[in-house]
Amino acid sequence: MLKLLAPAKINLCLEVTGRRSDGYHEIKSIIQAIDLADELVFEPADTLSISADAPGWRAERSLVSKAARMLQERTGTSFGARVRLTKRIPLVSGLGGDSSDGAAALKGFNRLWHLGLSEAELMEIGAALGSDVPFFFCGGTALAEGRGELLAPLRPYPGSWVVILMPPLRVEGGKTARLYASLRPEDFSDGSLTEEFARLLMEGSAVPPEMFHNTFERAAFELWPDFGRYRWRFIEAGATRVFLSGAGPSLFSLHADYSEAERIAANLEEQGLKSFLARTAGHLE
Repeated sequence: MLKLLAPAKINLCLEVTGRRSDGYHEIKSIIQAIDLADELVFEPADTLSISADAPGWRAERSLVSKAARMLQERTGTSFGARVRLTKRIPLVSGLGGDSSDGAAALKGFNRLWHLGLSEAELMEIGAALGSDVPFFFCGGTALAEGRGELLAPLRPYPGSWVVILMPPLRVEGGKTARLYASLRPEDFSDGSLTEEFARLLMEGSAVPPEMFHNTFERAAFELWPDFGRYRWRFIEAGATRVFLSGAGPSLFSLHADYSEAERIAANLEEQGLKSFLARTAGHLE
C-alpha cells in the first residue's frame, strides 16, 4: 500500500497576458502551495479501480483516471490498481485539487507499477494532463508562465496562515473556460505586476497587499451575482483583505497570527459558511 498527499494551492498574483493561437491563454502567476491536502492510497490490483469519498466526484472525469490511462498508453503496462481518494480540497474551487490529485497519481502509479520514469518525464506527461499539474511536482512558491506549465521556483513566501472560504455558489461545468471567455481587453496585462512580485520575494522584501491581484475578479463578479456578497461576509468576519484563488470561486485571506486566522474561520463557520484553515507549505522533497 502506498499513501501520497496532494496539496492545494492559492494564487498570490495571477495575470492573463494574452490569447494564444492554440486556444489557450498566456498567464503569469505566483502560485503558493498550502497544507490543505487530499490523500491518495494505492494498492496493487488486477484491474483499475478509482474511488473517492466526495459527492459529485466522478472517477471517469478525474485527472487520476486520465493519469493512469496516459501512463498505460505511454509505457504499455497492463497493471491495475485500486486507488482510494480522500477529498479534503473542495471540488471546482480554484485551489487546484484535481490537478494536484493528477500529479500525485502520476507519482503513485509510477512507483506502484515500477515504471522507472524520471520526475522530468512525469512532469512532461503532467503538462499534457493539465496546465496546473507540473506545479505540484515542486510545490512551495513558484512563478508560473506559459499556460502555467513553465515554472521557476521562488524564495518562499513568508509563512502564513490561510483562511479559505468556499462560497455556496452554483458553479457549472466549464467554469474556467467561461471566465476566460468573459475577459475583456482591459482585463489583460503585461505581466509586470507578477514579475515585480517575484522580484520582491527573491530579494526577501515585503510584498505590499496591493500587489495581490487576480485577472478573473471582474469576470467572477459577473458570472456569480452573489459573489460580492460572500466576499463582504468574509470581511465582516474580520478579514482585512480578501483575494480570489485561480478561477475561483474560493476566496482566501493571509495572516501572520494564528489566533486571528482561527477567529476569522470560526466567524465564517458561525455564519453557516464552509471555511478551511491552512498554512503555506514549502517545496516538496
